[in-house]
Parts: sequence; C-alpha cells; structure tokens
Amino acid sequence: MANDLTRLGGLWVHKDKNGNDYFSGDFSPFTKILILKNTYKKEGSSEPDYNLNIAPKKKKEELGSKEVTDNDDVPF
Repeated sequence: MANDLTRLGGLWVHKDKNGNDYFSGDFSPFTKILILKNTYKKEGSSEPDYNLNIAPKKKKEELGSKEVTDNDDVPF
C-alpha cells in the first residue's frame, strides 16, 4: 500500500483558543488546509471526528508588511 500513496503536503499541529488541537498545512501555493476537530459531535453519532477545510492563502501584497505564517487563515 505504501507504494500507492501520493504525498500532497505536510500538516502541523496547533492549539486553538480553547485548547483544541487542529492541523494546518499548505496544499498548493494558493491553498491552505485546515483540519479541525468536530467539537459538536455527539457520542455515538455518525458525524466525523474531524472536518477537512480548504481556504485560499493570502498573498503577501494583501497582507502588506505582515509575514505569512502557517495559521494566517485560522478563524480563531
């Protein structure tokens, strides 16, 4: 199975303001991936444990002098 895998990128673990882990990484030069824990999941439900989100990366021109960091698009 390892030979069938295609690496798309890497993810880094972060903590949100509530102490929950989330993962972020670059998917392409223009897209960021966020994997967030589903904090609304009820025990025994068929809801996912984590949700995969994609967001456009901000261009340096849009940020002004602010440096692009790994969690610029995180909403918390």
